[in-house]
Amino acid sequence: MAAWFETLGARTAEEAARRRFGLWSLGMFVLLLPPWWLWGADLAAAALRPLAGLAFRMFGLSGEIGVTADGGWIIGTRLTSGGVPVNYDLAETSIRRLLLGFPLALAFLTAPPRTTRPLKAAVVTILVLTLLFILSLASLIWGDLAAQLNPALAPPSAGARQALDQPPLHPILAQIAIIGRYIGMSVAPLIAAVVLWAALNPVGRSVIMADDSLKS
Repeated sequence: MAAWFETLGARTAEEAARRRFGLWSLGMFVLLLPPWWLWGADLAAAALRPLAGLAFRMFGLSGEIGVTADGGWIIGTRLTSGGVPVNYDLAETSIRRLLLGFPLALAFLTAPPRTTRPLKAAVVTILVLTLLFILSLASLIWGDLAAQLNPALAPPSAGARQALDQPPLHPILAQIAIIGRYIGMSVAPLIAAVVLWAALNPVGRSVIMADDSLKS
């Protein structure tokens, strides 16, 4: 298509390559986001739920995950309130947000100039984003639980919270959990997608950054 209309008036080949990358990434993400948000994320969450249940045991949770009628998760925590076991309710929208790294990474990795090893890129991307999803989930859960165990660290907007029987977390651990919660729910998917693209597509990285030394 006339080299994408000469890539909208770029003056140099490097500028044209950067514009093609940006336009493709943005367009692909806009196209992928609606079906991913409505169907793809739910399918991915269902496939990853058994793995998440196994991994949660390493983070001090029970590993039990139930599914609500609206698609959210009910996660066992091993904590109690008045002797009654406490479950953590995770909304479906939160699960979908934590999975946004997948369409973002796909948009970046399919943008020209593309990687010469697409199969390797796909496998590494799936493994890394799956690990990030589980770590982000654990951070989200413990970030909220830390605010309940350590009420002094809870933001003013949190309001009244359920009192738990267990002793407070160490302040440093509580702060790490709370900060991790916000990172996981905000910039982690974007950062992961950018880092994966840069690591798995050195040729594309060198073109976009105009540095041939980055090709290796």
